[in-house]
Amino acid sequence: MTVLVSGNLQPIGTGRFVFGHHNSPPRASGAEARGYRHHRFVLRDIKQEGDEMTLVITLVTPNGVWASTDHRLTQHPGGKVITDSSVKHVIVRGSDGAALVSYTGLGRVGALDVSAWMREVLRGESRTVDGTLIDLREQATARIGAQAKSLNIQHAFLAGAFLKERPWAVVITNMGSPAGPSSGRIQSAFETTAMPADEPVVFAAGSGRDAIVQADRELLHRVSGHKPRRPEEFMRLLGDVNRRAAESGHPGARLVSRACSVVFMPPSGDDVRREWYGPEEDRALAPTGFSHMLFGIDLGEMARPMIELSQALWSGEITEEEFSKRTEEAARKAVQPRQRRKPTK
Repeated sequence: MTVLVSGNLQPIGTGRFVFGHHNSPPRASGAEARGYRHHRFVLRDIKQEGDEMTLVITLVTPNGVWASTDHRLTQHPGGKVITDSSVKHVIVRGSDGAALVSYTGLGRVGALDVSAWMREVLRGESRTVDGTLIDLREQATARIGAQAKSLNIQHAFLAGAFLKERPWAVVITNMGSPAGPSSGRIQSAFETTAMPADEPVVFAAGSGRDAIVQADRELLHRVSGHKPRRPEEFMRLLGDVNRRAAESGHPGARLVSRACSVVFMPPSGDDVRREWYGPEEDRALAPTGFSHMLFGIDLGEMARPMIELSQALWSGEITEEEFSKRTEEAARKAVQPRQRRKPTK
């Protein structure tokens, strides 16, 4: 069986890259923590068999969330490069905040990038951030949990979120809880771990994490606790770290595209910025469109046909009546969920 994969989960640092240190878990209450486990050990250093790829770096701070994701997908097994244009993030604006979600593991669900599948199953309902992440966990268990387990693929969704402008670091993964009987083993059910990010949290995920050069590890360590003068400073930094990792010569570097997308989400969840960083000769590979959910509306589904139809109307290829009919159809599709499955018990 050939499966497209986009990485495995690697360690996390809290405030900086910290491996092996933990504090007492914070208390959780109300809807924020429903279905969540709270651990200072947010992720563990776990290796797995099979192909691994992706480099995801996320900074969750009180000043905003920054995330870089490379664009490479490869076959599993075999490791053949399929594309360097895969989108591996989704921005979610909810009724009480926002979340920037990236992932490693399975790269596609059927013919869809996992990011497109996420938008399809989540659209159509304006949820809270907490409700969105819970629904994502349940849909992931129902749709990809058994497949990932059978292929021995570690999959994780990594989120930096603001709930009423308080920062949270969240991981939804098919790895057993560090405190549970399935610790360190791939499961068919996904679990959620969350912690407040009042102090900065740094995610480094995917086998490409091992290709991050030591100088960049130290640099991320230093800057994570500082507020940049402009968000673009951290965006450019993450883009540079991704490229240096891809060109490092480390064995894991072959699984990371030189180019990446970097997203900045401020605490308000508004004015989200996205930039593509990479060599000029790779610019033709840069993904287009939106990977953004706005109060249950899939902007990625709606934006492209709207732009194309506007161009067609301007050039005289379609009438105003046809434009109105087809834009209404695009708007309906943007709020119609697809591929949802009944959550498993």
